[in-house]
Amino acid sequence: MAPIRVNLNKLEGIRIDTGVNPSAVTFDVDVSMDEENRTNDELTINFRLVISTKPSLAKFEVGGKAFITGGRAAFDAALDMDEETSVPKVLHVIYQQVFTSLYLLASQIETPYPPPDLIHSPTEIRNMESGATGPEGQIAAEQEAQQTT
Repeated sequence: MAPIRVNLNKLEGIRIDTGVNPSAVTFDVDVSMDEENRTNDELTINFRLVISTKPSLAKFEVGGKAFITGGRAAFDAALDMDEETSVPKVLHVIYQQVFTSLYLLASQIETPYPPPDLIHSPTEIRNMESGATGPEGQIAAEQEAQQTT
């Protein structure tokens, strides 16, 4: 796939203190992508991802621009749908590049963080039985789950 550069313009996280300590958290993603500009060798896409949790513990919003270089064949390849997930390949790249920022933000506001493979499935359920709400506790819960499987 053609090189894709991602510029982050907005990163926001809101902690919703409900007093609930859930045993599992589901992450939902709402995505919007719009073509801003197209030349012979570069395509600019505006993107916005809104990630929320159920139960309502946190909400994250990420926005910016993705720049795809290379020409029409490269644009088509990046915008092509992944057969397994029915998601444009460019969205996988965007999420991979913004995930670290989301993880750090979730750490700072002490909320569950979205999983690194969230875009690979439309919703993701995270087991939180150990009472973990921060990233350290989530990592421990994931390691514990891997040892029992």
